[in-house]
Amino acid sequence: MSAASQPLVFFDVDTQVDFMCREGKLYVPGAEQIVPNLRRLMTWARENDVPVISTADAHSPDDPEFAKWPPHCVAGTHGQQRIPEAQFPSPVIVPARGGEFHPPRRWAGQFIVEKTTYSPEDNAHFDDLLRALGPRRAVVFGVVSEYCVLATVRALRRRGFEVDLVTDAIKSLNEEVFRTALDELTLSGVRRVTTAQACTPVAAATSPAS
Repeated sequence: MSAASQPLVFFDVDTQVDFMCREGKLYVPGAEQIVPNLRRLMTWARENDVPVISTADAHSPDDPEFAKWPPHCVAGTHGQQRIPEAQFPSPVIVPARGGEFHPPRRWAGQFIVEKTTYSPEDNAHFDDLLRALGPRRAVVFGVVSEYCVLATVRALRRRGFEVDLVTDAIKSLNEEVFRTALDELTLSGVRRVTTAQACTPVAAATSPAS
């Protein structure tokens, strides 16, 4: 099956207030610059019935991760919420622990996969969700490029997903570190695309981004 004919799933990584907004607890400098592209991607997915898997940090107040990073995205706080441009009405919440995962009858809309580490693999339902989705090309964007975005792409590649990384809809804390990781991803088969290409899959399949 060619890339152009594959069904899609969008992976929107951690586009939460604490990362995306200047007042956020772990603000990624310049994150607001990618908001127009995030809006375009999310709008296109919604208009074309492409399911969106949105990962979300959901930390406890005493999370061990806070030994390395400032406290951020504590469950139930304003900072843990998504920015409006990355939020659909009535999303399905997939909690990191507890309960069962029941696949929807129709894959469309937004599914928020909560996690407490860099990777969505932390969520006990992640593999069940991917199995229910079936083979798709994953289009990945969000923050932070060299941490949670990288972890999400690696998790998907390990599970056999073809991945497009939207290079003008991601943001890094350390661009040099991310460039090294990006070379690794490209060698593993990850394609670099722009927002415009991601929103026109035929063009994305035939016109690689720089």
